[in-house]
Amino acid sequence: MGDTAEDTGPTPATPPTRAREWWSIAPVAAVIVAILAFVVAFVWDGVHLQSAAADLKSDARIVQEAVDARDSSALRAGVQDLEQSAQRFAGATDGPHWWLAAHTPWVSQQARPLRQAGASIRAIARDALAPLAALDSLDALEPPRFEDGRIDPYVLEPFRPALEQAAATLTAESAALDAMDLTGTFEQVATPFVELSEEISSLATTVQDAHVAAELLPAMLGAEAPRNYLVVVQNNAEPRATGGIAGAVIEVTVDDGRMTLGRYVPAYTLTDREAPPALTEDEERIFSRRMAIYPQDANFTPEFPRTGEILSEQWTAKTGDVADGVLSIDPVALGWMLEGAPAMTIDGFDIDGDNLAQVMMSDAYAAFATPDEQDAFFARASSVLFGELVSGEASTLGGVERAVDAGRLLLWADDAGEQDLLATTAIAGDFVGRDRALGIFSNDGSGSKIGYYVDTAVEITDHFCADGSLEGQTVALTLTHSYEGDVADLPDYVAVGGGFVPPGEFQTNVLVYPPVGVGIEALTVDGEEGLFAADSHHGRGVAQLRVTLDPGQSTLLEWDLVADSYLRTPPDLVLTPGPREADVTRASDTAGVAGC
Repeated sequence: MGDTAEDTGPTPATPPTRAREWWSIAPVAAVIVAILAFVVAFVWDGVHLQSAAADLKSDARIVQEAVDARDSSALRAGVQDLEQSAQRFAGATDGPHWWLAAHTPWVSQQARPLRQAGASIRAIARDALAPLAALDSLDALEPPRFEDGRIDPYVLEPFRPALEQAAATLTAESAALDAMDLTGTFEQVATPFVELSEEISSLATTVQDAHVAAELLPAMLGAEAPRNYLVVVQNNAEPRATGGIAGAVIEVTVDDGRMTLGRYVPAYTLTDREAPPALTEDEERIFSRRMAIYPQDANFTPEFPRTGEILSEQWTAKTGDVADGVLSIDPVALGWMLEGAPAMTIDGFDIDGDNLAQVMMSDAYAAFATPDEQDAFFARASSVLFGELVSGEASTLGGVERAVDAGRLLLWADDAGEQDLLATTAIAGDFVGRDRALGIFSNDGSGSKIGYYVDTAVEITDHFCADGSLEGQTVALTLTHSYEGDVADLPDYVAVGGGFVPPGEFQTNVLVYPPVGVGIEALTVDGEEGLFAADSHHGRGVAQLRVTLDPGQSTLLEWDLVADSYLRTPPDLVLTPGPREADVTRASDTAGVAGC
C-alpha cells in the first residue's frame, strides 16, 4: 500500500486574499480620494476664480472711475456689477477645502490673500460703496464751496450717515488687506493683491476726508458759536520743514460759515524770549530753543500739529486771545486756488494764479526796499486775495485738493476731539506718526530769501527682493542754486537777510527720516563718503547734515537705505514744499535673492 496523508483534523479558516488586500489599502485609497476631491475642488474653483477675478478687476476700475468723476449714476451701475463679481469671487474662495488650505503650511500663503481679497471686496461693495451709490450725488467727496461769500456749515449733513458707514468699512478692510503677510506668496497672487490694497487705501483716504469734513464743518465753521482762527502764510523762499517761515499771521473770524478778516500781524512781532512755549527734549535737542522763541522757526519740525500749538501759544501770550485753530498756506497754494480768477492790480502788480507765488516771494522784495514796506504790501495783498477766494469766482475747490495733497495747506484744531479727527487726514500734517513715510526736509540757515532760487530734485530707486518685499532704497537728492545774475543786483533782504552768511550763499540743514523698519547704511556727497548726525525724534530716526551752495552750484546727496523688517510696498515720500514743485522720479529693480 502506498503512503497516505495523516488526518490532522479540520483546516483553520483564513480570510480571502482579496478581502485582506482591500482592508490594507483602504486608508491609502481614502487619502487618495480625498486628495483627488481636494484637487478637483480647487480646479473647479480655479476656473470660476479666473473668470470672477477678471470681472472683478474690470468692475472695480469702473467704480473707481465713477468715484474719481463724482458720477453717482455711474457708481450705482458699477456697484451692482461689482457686488455680483465680488460674490462670485468670494464664493470661489470659500468652502471646507479653502479653510483647510488656509491652515496648511505654504499653501496658506497662496490661499489666505485670495480669501481676504474676496471677503474685503464683498464687504466694501455691500457696506461702503452701496451707501455712497444710494446718494443723489457725490458732492460730499468734494471740498465745500463758497456761495455768496459763505460756506453752509451743514452742507454735508445729508451725506453724514452714508459717509460714516462707508469710511468705517473702507478703513477696516484697508487695514485687513494691509496687514496680510505676503511672505512666500506667488507673484501671480501677490502683485494683484498689492494693487488691490493700494486702490482700496486710496479710496479709503478720499472717503475718510469727506467723513471728517461732515463731522467737523458745523462746529469749525461757527454754526453754534463764532470761531477765531490764525491763518499763517508761509514764505517758501526761506525754507522750513513744512514749507517756509511764517511771514504773516492773519486773524480770521468764522460765524455761521461767513468769514471776515481781523488783525494782520507780522510773525516776528510774536517773538517771546521771556516765557516761550515748552518743547520736548527731542525738539530742543534737534531744533534748539529757537523753535519756541521765534514764530518763524516754529515749523523747524515736520510735525505741523506741534507748530500749530506753538504759534497758538505765542499768539495768546502776545494778544491775550485764544485761537480755535491754525491754518497754514503758502503762495504756491494760493496761486492754485486763484486759477481762473481775473487778474487783480495791487500796488502796481497785476496778480493772478500763475504769477502770485513769484510776486509774493521775489518781485515784492525788489519793489519795496524795507521790511515795513513789504509787510504793508503783504497786508494789502492778503485782504484783496482773501476777498477773491471767498467770492467763489476762482477755482478754489481744485486748488484746495491739490494744496492738501502737496502739503501746502495744513490745519490744526485747538479742540482735542476735533484734532483727533483731523489727524486721520492729510491736512493735519502729522508726519512722525506716518511709519511708512520717507521724509526729506529742509531748514534754512541763511536768514535771507535766497532759497527762492534753489531747485530740488529727488530720484528714488526701490530695491525689491525676489519675494516682492522691499530690500532697501537709494535716495538721491539734488539741490541746485539756480541764480545766474550778479548777487549785487539782488535786494539786500533777498541776498543778505540777517547777514549770517556771505551775500547770495544758501545754507540749509537737510533732515532725512527713514521709514520705520528702514535704516541708513551709507551717505555720499557728490560721490564722496559723507557724514551726518544721527538722532531720534519722538521714536523716529532722523539724520541731519549741513549743505552750503553759492550761486550756480549744485550738490548731490545719495543715501543707501536698508530695510530691517518686512515691507511689502515702497514708502510714501514727504518733502518740504518749495517755491516751485520738486522734480521727483521713481524707479525699481529686483535684488533677485529670495528673502534677500
